[in-house]
Amino acid sequence: MPPASSPLRRPPARMSGLDPPLSFEALCRAHADQIARWAARLGGPGLEPEEAVQEVFLIVARRLGEFRGDAKITTWLFRITVRVVANQRRALRRRQGWARLTRRIVDQTATADPGPAAQMEQAEATRRFYRALDELPERHRQVLVLFELEDMGTEEIAGLVERPATTVRVWLHRARRGFIDAWRRNQRLEDQE
Repeated sequence: MPPASSPLRRPPARMSGLDPPLSFEALCRAHADQIARWAARLGGPGLEPEEAVQEVFLIVARRLGEFRGDAKITTWLFRITVRVVANQRRALRRRQGWARLTRRIVDQTATADPGPAAQMEQAEATRRFYRALDELPERHRQVLVLFELEDMGTEEIAGLVERPATTVRVWLHRARRGFIDAWRRNQRLEDQE
């Protein structure tokens, strides 16, 4: 049982106007398996249902006191699960796209003893990567590196750059778009040479 000051200790919610109050702990026990099934089916094979369940219950812990009982608790939980899964799917697609753009660098770095040709290719891929990164405004470059390469969340980045998390998300969106545009532009220029 979480201590009284814990953010997980919330006032009981009502399942409907006639149901008795439901504690956070009871809600977790009653619906964790169902949320995991929803997450697995909505997210598909690339999504980790356990992560989705944890995120759903973090949101539920924060918002349980706001649940008015206008809808069934399962409807409310499903809506939260849908949003969480959609966010995780977007993040997965973004990571996959980023990995495709930088795969050559990673693949070549993983080689234990690269030959001269592989070393030259690695140097060229690294040069292309940083040339595209250098075309970004400094703040966009910083948030892109922190998010994609350092695997930091937007809240953590916001603390480092002393900006609101919403600003960081906007910068990150612009940084990704700018990086991809620069990468493609540089690729076209090299193909013309």
